[in-house]
Amino acid sequence: MKKLMSFVMVFAAVLLFISPAAEAALTLKAESLAFNGAQEDVAGSGLSASPDGKPDAVFTLYVTGAQAIRDISVKNETTGVTWSASNQSNFLAVKSSQGEFINASGTMPITPVLLAGRFTLIINNAANAVPKDSTFTATATLIDGKTTSASTEVKASSVPRAESGRPERTPGERRPEQSANEGSGRELIALFESRGESGMDLAGNGEAVGADGRKDFLFDAVIRVPSDLRINGVKITARNGSDSAEWDTVRGNGTPLVVLVDGAKNIVNKSDGSVSFAGEMKCVMLVNDKTGILSKPGTKAKLTVTLSNGRMAEKEATAGKAIVGQNSVKAEFRGTGRYDFVGQNEKLQSNMNPDSFIKVSVNAKGKLTGVRVTNTKNGASWDTVPGNSNPLAVLITSDGKKLNNADGSIAVDVNGTQEFNIAFDEAKDAGTGPYKVTVLMSDGRLLEAATAAGKAAAAEPAQTAAPAAERALVFVSKMPESVPVDLVGKNKKCSPDGIRDMSIIVKATTKDVIRAIVLTDSTGQGWDTIPSNNGRWLIGVRDNGKLLNNTSDGSVKIETAPDKQYELLVQNNGKLALGYGKLTMSVTWGNGSVTESTLQW
Repeated sequence: MKKLMSFVMVFAAVLLFISPAAEAALTLKAESLAFNGAQEDVAGSGLSASPDGKPDAVFTLYVTGAQAIRDISVKNETTGVTWSASNQSNFLAVKSSQGEFINASGTMPITPVLLAGRFTLIINNAANAVPKDSTFTATATLIDGKTTSASTEVKASSVPRAESGRPERTPGERRPEQSANEGSGRELIALFESRGESGMDLAGNGEAVGADGRKDFLFDAVIRVPSDLRINGVKITARNGSDSAEWDTVRGNGTPLVVLVDGAKNIVNKSDGSVSFAGEMKCVMLVNDKTGILSKPGTKAKLTVTLSNGRMAEKEATAGKAIVGQNSVKAEFRGTGRYDFVGQNEKLQSNMNPDSFIKVSVNAKGKLTGVRVTNTKNGASWDTVPGNSNPLAVLITSDGKKLNNADGSIAVDVNGTQEFNIAFDEAKDAGTGPYKVTVLMSDGRLLEAATAAGKAAAAEPAQTAAPAAERALVFVSKMPESVPVDLVGKNKKCSPDGIRDMSIIVKATTKDVIRAIVLTDSTGQGWDTIPSNNGRWLIGVRDNGKLLNNTSDGSVKIETAPDKQYELLVQNNGKLALGYGKLTMSVTWGNGSVTESTLQW
């Protein structure tokens, strides 16, 4: 059955690739071919996958795109010999990225590739395959008959001449499955951080160093090259959904340039844009983000470097501190989060309404004594000034520590660039931003910045507690049901009203404390356990028949346990007994975080 399902999945993928609608849009590109050296004795001659006492020549072929491959071949351009995945006399053994032999049967099956693929290519008897310095080209033949190729240079001196037995592994040599960035203690790419828009303009939309009137996007990088190698190429790729962009140092390929600037502020690129360096390189990498993809929320950027021996190493970018000028501040609206630290007053307490967040980067030296956020669209303000009637703004460190004093004021020492988050409560039906952020220093300096207009980034401050996916109250019931119980009515009182209640069973996923539960229907109206008279009716919460609400105001404080079930009792608003409907449940937990679950029937 498992083999049948695998066949069906591959067949479906092949149909996708050969359909007329997909033919024009789908393609595959051989990005690189790397020689991994004379490795362990894996493949024998012909179809034999058994060791034959002769170390094999191992290559890695990287491809990107979306297509199906029907054959792979490797040709020694210097000697003219070709090995093929489907040629039984000059057999090329092919492994998938999972380490499985793809063509163990002697022929290459139709092999779909989605987004990216890595194939290990193994030629029996490395000494015979590389009798002298050679150029090798790997060619993938696609299902539509088109081909894509990549080449690499191989030195004969890199292949042991021994007739049999395994070659000794040279210091630092890696198995073919390992990337060049792996290994104990010393990463080749030690750092690759996204820093945002810089104050420099060295990278244009072409392949030459030069200004184009647009500030460059900046990455920080540290690359440590082994003593016997050099870096001969740098590429940065970015992807956000269906959008993508690419920059590199390869001359003549039409791709915009990556400009490298070392610690002494020297441009590393040669006049043609290419690079070649050894040792440890601490540098910034500049690119022209013409489309703005690098500034979009959710974009993933990756650095790939090519070594002089054909190997490649790659690393995804992590977020570094924003670039901020001295005595200035940068602000970025991060949208509504899952946490609730503050309400519509000057107290550091939640109101069951998830907060909005602004990320601020401050570059200053001294004591930060005040913060104010102003919505420039409607004039609403939040600040840290006690007694002025403005709702409180909460200043939070990047790791989630609240910095306000008991009265809401702040006094925070800063020295250089530091990042904070500001939490504030606003009506979610109001138009958001842009916002102006004002930072007050103890010596009277006012530092101001504005957030950009438009869609906010979908993020919030670092969470010191468990992620929302681990903390939740989820529905067990398939739909609300009428039960012979009358504990709540059309108000906030814990008292019967002569009408049967509707029951919904829910389950906690972790040990925690529930401080409030809100149920809303498609109109936004509904039920909750919040004492205020906000137009919603009361939710009664039962555990094995025992009512957990505070009988005086209906509030709850429930200590949960994993897989513990509770019964929610609500008065029917005329929609719960219908054969269809939707409910959203918001739960506020002990640390102020808010999670949501949905029930649709």
